[in-house]
Amino acid sequence: MITQKNNKTLFSQNFIHLTISVFLISTAFYFLMPTLPVYLEEVLHAGKQEVGLIIGTYTLAALLVRPISGYALDTLGRKWIFLTTLSLFSALFLIYPFAVTLLPLLILRFLHGLNWGASTTAGFTLVVDLVPVEKRGRGISYFGLSFTVAMSIGPVIGLKVMGENHFTALFLVAGGVSVLGILMASLVKYPAFKRPENPVFSWKMLIARQSVPVALNMLILAASYGGVLTFITLYAKENDLNSYTGWFFTITAIGTALTRVFSGSLFDRYGPTWISVFGMIAVSGGLLLLAHAPVLSFFLISGFVIGVGFGVIFPTLQTMANNVVTRDRRGAANSTFLTGLDLGIGLGSVLTGVLSEPLGLAWTYNSAALLAFSGLVFFLVVSLPHYMKFKQDQ
Repeated sequence: MITQKNNKTLFSQNFIHLTISVFLISTAFYFLMPTLPVYLEEVLHAGKQEVGLIIGTYTLAALLVRPISGYALDTLGRKWIFLTTLSLFSALFLIYPFAVTLLPLLILRFLHGLNWGASTTAGFTLVVDLVPVEKRGRGISYFGLSFTVAMSIGPVIGLKVMGENHFTALFLVAGGVSVLGILMASLVKYPAFKRPENPVFSWKMLIARQSVPVALNMLILAASYGGVLTFITLYAKENDLNSYTGWFFTITAIGTALTRVFSGSLFDRYGPTWISVFGMIAVSGGLLLLAHAPVLSFFLISGFVIGVGFGVIFPTLQTMANNVVTRDRRGAANSTFLTGLDLGIGLGSVLTGVLSEPLGLAWTYNSAALLAFSGLVFFLVVSLPHYMKFKQDQ
């Protein structure tokens, strides 16, 4: 179990060091988001379905490891899992220049996804340990800014480093940035952890059952967005907007950051209902706009609207997932929630690759908008009533 001091400070040194650490590894992660599909198409001559498969493999690996890492975090401790998986995550960037065919790259992406899944599960569990319970919504929301800012600058820097197909430099710089994240993580003073005596393994321990409805809600919404993350560079090329792909990610991140600043405070004061409804409508509307975005203004505005929506949805649903479990099940709660996120993004990537061949990306994004709206219906009918019934104050 975790032993916490009665500390009411949100922006402690530990919180700041942890946030910067996750920001750096996330920046390295987002280096490859818009550039890897280009590498696959131009260097390895992969088709859209193969691009979707390889990108989806990354999230599939994270999906598989999250339940195991959640159980390990609750029974073995946070610190060594976090630092070990960060180290492996960084080292794997150095192998990319040697993966010159599809199968080795597929295996490498799977291994990379395993360490991404374990390290981010540990990071989100640690931040819940470090922030006061009455400021949990704000803590998760502000901590999530590390991902948001990384989403903003990572793709832009990645595209700049790649330039005219400088892929080796891209992979090495990503690895270097990730190493800086390890250095920041080593500065965190981790909460004392007492291992439970004689822990008994059970398959049920891998999943936080009370967090499942919220995780399913995240899965639905993430699936609607998975195709945007994976195929936006190719969609921009189809519409002669490829030089604005970096701006799309930047503006999306700005929208996310703006709403994250106040969404956590609104959650702590008023609960999840209305901010979640607002966020899910924004995502659905932004995807509709993207589907009809052959011109620059619609293209960029759609990114902002989608970012606004996810800036509300992600921290709100994650706080809900943590608020329905006891303290000793936080690892499982975060792994369950993030499993929904990863599975959604992976399924969205694969389905977009499959559907875009016969339908085209525009019609596929129309379908994604409908899927996002179904996430709102699921929230009102399933997730919210479940949360109100099982919410805990610890």
